[in-house]
Amino acid sequence: MPKEIIKNVSGEVKSGQMLAIMGASGAGKTTLLNVLTARNPLKLRVKGVVLLNGQAVSAETMASLSSYIEQHDLFHPFLTVREHLVFQVLVV
Repeated sequence: MPKEIIKNVSGEVKSGQMLAIMGASGAGKTTLLNVLTARNPLKLRVKGVVLLNGQAVSAETMASLSSYIEQHDLFHPFLTVREHLVFQVLVV
């Protein structure tokens, strides 16, 4: 029997705004981020539409425009925020 992991999710983030996605372990935060960034490592059946600037966007476009750093990232106190992000992209 299929299990719904997340359902009826919608939201809006304007350019320049900061967004925090918070919730208990197992609440679906990573699944939501995977859907938004067109990642599907568990090969889940995903239904719905992702909009960017009010327009439906393909998985390929979202994958090329977006990403995120997972919780188990490495922290180096001598790197800037930008350097951390670049470092994470290179090691993943």
